[in-house]
Amino acid sequence: MSLMRIAHVPAVSVDVSASVFDAVRAMVDSSVGAVAVTDNGRLKGIFSERDVIKKVIYFDLPPHDTRVAEVMTAEVESISPEIDLDEALKIMIARHFRHLPIVDEAGRVLGVLSIRNILQNRVEELEDSINSITAYYSADGAGG
Repeated sequence: MSLMRIAHVPAVSVDVSASVFDAVRAMVDSSVGAVAVTDNGRLKGIFSERDVIKKVIYFDLPPHDTRVAEVMTAEVESISPEIDLDEALKIMIARHFRHLPIVDEAGRVLGVLSIRNILQNRVEELEDSINSITAYYSADGAGG
């Protein structure tokens, strides 16, 4: 399964000059838990709900006046769209990431993979398997 089919594409992103308020608005409006922070389309960081709590609210920073670049996670790991879904999940679990940006070879953000995306995909795969098994056994007539 291609990462790009289950990731949030296109990525919800904000420019490095955006305010925290702008980033939170983008997250809320798009129903996502994190935004990619970019400079001319290239990944510079990620800003998540966790960053809002730990870096903005906890320190009582004003969201309208605080630049997202000041409080984003700048040491962000990213993956290419060619990576295997299982490998992406291993990275996310090992590093305790809930969001993982997908970038091209030039560092441009293509999408953001979330743990929620992966979980939803796995649930859909299981539902398909259950439906196939149910259909198989239901089609089997009397005396099987």
